[in-house]
Amino acid sequence: MGVSGLVPIIHKLMVFGDQPVAVMTTVYELVMGGFYGLGVVVYAARVPERWMPGMFDLVGHSHQLFHVLVIAGAYTHYLASVMYLNWREMEGC
Repeated sequence: MGVSGLVPIIHKLMVFGDQPVAVMTTVYELVMGGFYGLGVVVYAARVPERWMPGMFDLVGHSHQLFHVLVIAGAYTHYLASVMYLNWREMEGC
């Protein structure tokens, strides 16, 4: 499902690729994807409780880390959206 975001990103870069804001928001979107992907890997691999069983039963287990990474990804998406919205507001359509 996350790959479906590549089509709008490619279109944005084709139309506005010469604009620094388009490139910067693309970087934010790639970082967002990295946070989401890392969250999936951490949760699926059950890291860090796999390495130290019993140590992360209350705080720091993979499910909590997954949620922190998802929030980081959502916040990064928010920053990119606000940046792009401000640029579109100043430049127009």
